[in-house]
Amino acid sequence: MKAGIFVALFVIAFITVPLFSLFLASGTLSGEQTASLSEIWNSSYIRRVLFFSLWQAFLSTLLSITLAIIVSRAFARYPNFPFRSFFLSLFGLPLIVPAVVAVIGIITVYGKSGWLPIGSNLYGLFGILLAHVFFNLPLAVRLFVPVWNQIPEQHWRIASQLKFNSTQQWKHIEWPALRESLPSVALLIFMLCLTSFAVVLTLGGGPKSTTVEVAIYQSLRFDFDPAQAVVLALLQLGLSILVAIIASRFNKIPDVEPDLNIKNAKHQSETGKLDKILQITFIVFAILFVSTPLLAIFIDAARGPIISVLSERNLWMATAFSLVIGLSAATISLILSWFLLNASARASYQNKSNLSQWLLLSGSIIFVVPPLVIGTGLFILLADFINVFDWAILIVILINGLLGIPFIIRTLGPEIRQNTMKYQRLCDSLNLKGWQRFKHLDFPLLRKPLGLSAALVTVFTMGDLGIIALFGSPETATLPLLLYQRLGAYQIPQAAVTAAFLLLISLITFWLLEKIIGGKTQRDL
Repeated sequence: MKAGIFVALFVIAFITVPLFSLFLASGTLSGEQTASLSEIWNSSYIRRVLFFSLWQAFLSTLLSITLAIIVSRAFARYPNFPFRSFFLSLFGLPLIVPAVVAVIGIITVYGKSGWLPIGSNLYGLFGILLAHVFFNLPLAVRLFVPVWNQIPEQHWRIASQLKFNSTQQWKHIEWPALRESLPSVALLIFMLCLTSFAVVLTLGGGPKSTTVEVAIYQSLRFDFDPAQAVVLALLQLGLSILVAIIASRFNKIPDVEPDLNIKNAKHQSETGKLDKILQITFIVFAILFVSTPLLAIFIDAARGPIISVLSERNLWMATAFSLVIGLSAATISLILSWFLLNASARASYQNKSNLSQWLLLSGSIIFVVPPLVIGTGLFILLADFINVFDWAILIVILINGLLGIPFIIRTLGPEIRQNTMKYQRLCDSLNLKGWQRFKHLDFPLLRKPLGLSAALVTVFTMGDLGIIALFGSPETATLPLLLYQRLGAYQIPQAAVTAAFLLLISLITFWLLEKIIGGKTQRDL
């Protein structure tokens, strides 16, 4: 348990020290630079960035949630849709597709010369909303579909006896069940859109469509204005904490891998012909919306200079950096999370509920602090002592390693807690602990969630653009940064091939880690 407490203190320190450096730099604690920072705070630029950040996050959330309710209800009311399980699995792809890769697909489909051109308006608010809906619609569908599992079967039976039509079923059965989880899912999506970086950086289209996250990056890398970056970082931190406080008042969000099977299919499929046509239309629309940009990436790449790009040394260097950073961050996340979760489970087993909750909270608190805020704090803290760009790889690994902890807590935490409650007495009687316990008990039972955790954190880190864009350089470019640089240089054919390559590498890495580590899970000894 001591190791878990040490990990909790380390995580808290790694977050609070950069934040403390931001407060020092802002003059909040030292009393210096107050006048200049006050001018920055009152600038029209800051107010415009703040308003746009909130506005685009609100619109993105509203669109994603509205469409997700329609689509998830369609899946629930038509459980016999052909290849239904496959398409719901397809909706999991945007969760692991790097944002900058998806942006390439969206440009290919909806850009000025795309398959369904919408003109230059793609760059700006419309393009940002389109990309955010692409990512968050599938996520919300996967979180909403299990809601229909929770509706008691007798409710559907009574509705059938009363001959409820579709509208009445929605009003009296489905909406009461859905509205309980709606606020927490909406706040999750709002937070993701508020802290979105790669989408806004590539599709923002200029100062009028800049969010706080992008403004922080521009202040440090282009304007060389640390004072403005500090104000923006503190502003983003305040917004994130406010959203987190509001979210804490609602029910928890469903697990990462929810049960997507509809149990009450018989009653939910009793719909009229018109209603059935509408449900099919909604499902097909959602499938095309999610799959088309992904398909476009590979079609675009097939037309590009594949041999030329694959023969470039910088592509393989970027691949090596991406894999090293991704696997290293996942290793750090798993090790820290393992000690943290075991200590929490042991504390719970010993009826020390307060300590158990504190340990979990320490691992999840980093979700409240945006990565660029931590990065900015480290940048300000270390700039006077070292050349931060020389230590870019290590900094990116550490930050992403900590960012992976909340994901692992959600995927691995319940399983570790269950194992502890079920087998702790047996382990104590056999004096089974440490490596021997992990080898003979924990690993055989927890292989699947371990594999999923490792795969998620690795792929998320490999696709991250925010932290590497802040600290990276051409010599330490990862695949997302290389792709962004090619987009910025208008090397569109090369960017298309790079995007497809990054997507393939991400999918293969995810599959290999989940299969190699996950293997076959033994549910009982």
